[in-house]
Amino acid sequence: MQQKTTLLFDFDGTIADSLHRLLEISNGLADEFGFMKVEHQDIAYFRTKSTLETFRKLKVPLLKVPLIAARVKKEFQREVHLSQPFPQMAQIIPKLSQHFTLGILTSNTETNVKQFLDVHQLSFFNFIYSSSNLFGKSRGIKRIMREKKISQEEMVYIGDEMRDIEAAKTSGIDIIAVSWGAHNAKALASLRPSYLIHHPNELLELFLI
Repeated sequence: MQQKTTLLFDFDGTIADSLHRLLEISNGLADEFGFMKVEHQDIAYFRTKSTLETFRKLKVPLLKVPLIAARVKKEFQREVHLSQPFPQMAQIIPKLSQHFTLGILTSNTETNVKQFLDVHQLSFFNFIYSSSNLFGKSRGIKRIMREKKISQEEMVYIGDEMRDIEAAKTSGIDIIAVSWGAHNAKALASLRPSYLIHHPNELLELFLI
């Protein structure tokens, strides 16, 4: 991809194979906050639904979403070292770092991300931004571009969720959707990302070959 200088990654579901652990934590809070649990057999179904559709289907009280999200992140911090990078990401990230500025924009906490990167010897990222608003990633992208003085043409976002695609489009930057995370290929393709890939090695093909 020509002109790109900065690769901005999502964290959970893109770099870290942590979604099942986050789901376990969320299910553990379901009774306390009055929403439905996601059963194992329903995971494939929810991989086709947007975050807002999932919340509505599970009857998650939207006014309590910030509190629920904070609790999930706090619980995750205790076991962040148990999550693993997706296969091949540990080899790909160092290679990309030799040619591009790497950043992370995540709805997880900066502390959790740093702990994960340290444990797995993946501290190749130049910056980490945490967006506490689940639906506010476009503001995070624009803030990064403004503070780092990066143009829309120079940056690409790499994420696994439909909201990642929406945020990138709202910000006017390219988006590489990855199908190994929260949403499946069909759901991601419905929003027409700039690129849709199915294996981490495809990142090398896009940027270094």
